[in-house]
Amino acid sequence: MFRLSGRAVFPDGVYEATLSLQDKRISAITRGADPQADLVTSGWIAPGLIDLQVNGAYGYDLTADSTTVAPLAAKLPATGITSFLPTVITSPLESYSRLLRDFEQAAKGARGAQVLGLHLEGPYLNPKAVGAHNLEYLRAPNVSEIEHWAGSPLVRLCTLAPELPGALEMIAQLRARNILVSAGHSNATFAEAMAGFDAGIAWGTHLFNAMSQVMHRQPGLVGALLSSDVPCGLIADGVHVHPANLKLAWRAKGARGLTLVTDAMSAMGMSPGQYPLGDREVFVDATSARLRDGTLAGSILQMDAAIRNMIVFTGCSLADAITMASTTPARLIGVADRKGQIALGFDADLVVFDESLRVERTIIGGEIVYATS
Repeated sequence: MFRLSGRAVFPDGVYEATLSLQDKRISAITRGADPQADLVTSGWIAPGLIDLQVNGAYGYDLTADSTTVAPLAAKLPATGITSFLPTVITSPLESYSRLLRDFEQAAKGARGAQVLGLHLEGPYLNPKAVGAHNLEYLRAPNVSEIEHWAGSPLVRLCTLAPELPGALEMIAQLRARNILVSAGHSNATFAEAMAGFDAGIAWGTHLFNAMSQVMHRQPGLVGALLSSDVPCGLIADGVHVHPANLKLAWRAKGARGLTLVTDAMSAMGMSPGQYPLGDREVFVDATSARLRDGTLAGSILQMDAAIRNMIVFTGCSLADAITMASTTPARLIGVADRKGQIALGFDADLVVFDESLRVERTIIGGEIVYATS
């Protein structure tokens, strides 16, 4: 048994507690700090962070080489991530069978952050909102391609543009397979977005980015997401979304309606330079990753930084920021019965933050897998 004590972050607030970890679970929770615990922190103890959109990091690009999911999983706990969805951006249709097969094999041997499934972002995206995806690989939705494209049980989330011909039928088919469907890289009108929600869309991919914006009489996809109960991802790096819009999203959606994502690409955790995103060449400086023409191409954001940014930019509480980075994504991806909260019987996936909200230790399955010293 391993015991840790300090200020613990629960959905309803922060208070001192002592946690007992045994057999990979949280076996006991008692109010109050215990100075005799195995680990006593002056910072905070939070549930492990869950990122639903990771294209790569630390020099690894998951679209270019899906076998790198194992070494990537080993490194992500340094940012507080204990579970994640590896993300494949738009690729040639014929490549998906190999990608899925390689991911399944590589994920079996992964240690560190747990692979909860796979996020397929594309190829059924709108060319008018392509972002950094390769325009040549975009396709019109076709349900006959689902088995080839998303036929692996590892696939848990798919991003597509709901306004494309055939999209509503594809959404229904994906939902029947228990795959979470997200609206993204879309030029949908408000009505087209709402039709997609009615068909089964249950998330929005990186709110504000690569989607139709709010106009006074044309709310677009952004307006549909902000005014509905559909949760959405948010890249809180201060580059993808202006801090004022982060605050707007927070006020409109709250902690249960937002999931912090990094959308990290291979340069996250690396020095500035040139890095791959799929088959695209990306130029990275100290704050952003862009194509040669200046288009943002993923991010270099780390998940613990996203939490700090949301608190600074929006004034939300630490408990709310953690909810957006852990509890809400756990609910969306269907693991809220065992992850995303500090609760009795839940997986012993925890992050210990120092007093500056920087990751000090990361615990997965009751074992310390990352420590600063």
